[in-house]
Amino acid sequence: MKVLVVSDSHGNGEALHQLIKKYPKMDLYLHAGDSEQDEFSIRPFISVRGNCDRYYGFNHYLLIPTPYGNMYVQHTPNVSKNVIKDNRVKIVIHGHTHFRRNEIITQVHYINPGAISYARDKYSGSYAILTIDTHSVEVEFYTLE
Repeated sequence: MKVLVVSDSHGNGEALHQLIKKYPKMDLYLHAGDSEQDEFSIRPFISVRGNCDRYYGFNHYLLIPTPYGNMYVQHTPNVSKNVIKDNRVKIVIHGHTHFRRNEIITQVHYINPGAISYARDKYSGSYAILTIDTHSVEVEFYTLE
């Protein structure tokens, strides 16, 4: 399973369309919130609600089955241990911090693609591509060119 993950585009729809054009055959396009656009404008990305998305009807979280296990997507990085346990979560995707993250804590992968707009680290225009199979989660980070 190939997943293109972005976060914190803050109205930069052009960056999203550029990625769709560059990667037309992903299995899933995920946005971890703060698109500041409606769901029709960011299609085929599916998104969660970020703190700057209060005027849009996104859910606060998504629970998505993958070959590796359940993937939980929300904008902020703090996910309760009960949510992880109760939903058998193996992958957590978040945004909000504008910093890249690829970390495994107690057998759960925590991934932040960084920020497409307004990066707070040295990776301006950051996004990630995940390759997920039954035994592994591979994360590759890229930046817009």
